[in-house]
Amino acid sequence: MSLNDFWYLYTSGQNHALGDLYKSTHQKLFFIAFKYTKNEAVAFDLLHDTFDYLLHVPIKQREEHWSDIQSIEGFLVTLIKCKALDYGKIQQNRIRIQQEIIYPQTKHVENSDFEEELQQLENLIQTLSEKEQQLLRLHLAGYKNEEIATLQNQSEKSIRNRLSESRTKLRLLWKKNYLLLILLPWIH
Repeated sequence: MSLNDFWYLYTSGQNHALGDLYKSTHQKLFFIAFKYTKNEAVAFDLLHDTFDYLLHVPIKQREEHWSDIQSIEGFLVTLIKCKALDYGKIQQNRIRIQQEIIYPQTKHVENSDFEEELQQLENLIQTLSEKEQQLLRLHLAGYKNEEIATLQNQSEKSIRNRLSESRTKLRLLWKKNYLLLILLPWIH
């Protein structure tokens, strides 16, 4: 059977055909994901996330939107590229957020002090309330605000506001800590 045959079966609700699509395309899709992520484990996860997503698309949506796709391989390649690019953006945002918390005015981090400062940041995070800590850890782990809202049974706007408040608290704590380190030698 061809990819088109498997796709036809899949779009008409026969989920077992998705396994055949996977067998036929997984190597190529894995290498595409790896090309973008440079990490085998992440590429593997993205590949499986893509097929998991496909598995959970309602049959009606498959029939209405995807039954006329001419290039099945092209469609799957586009899906995996988008997943890989989204992963890259999440990683960049995570790094940017960590740097903004540690260095609110500057964007560059010295590698030699980075681990020590991350430990200081971790200590500051532990001074926040349990809910704030959990929220920040989920955010830094790459969860989107919508996902966090679902996990915590709150609105996305509430999560955004709470994240903003938590980051502001951390910035203030960081500045206060940094100021103490500067003034400490002069106090004696």
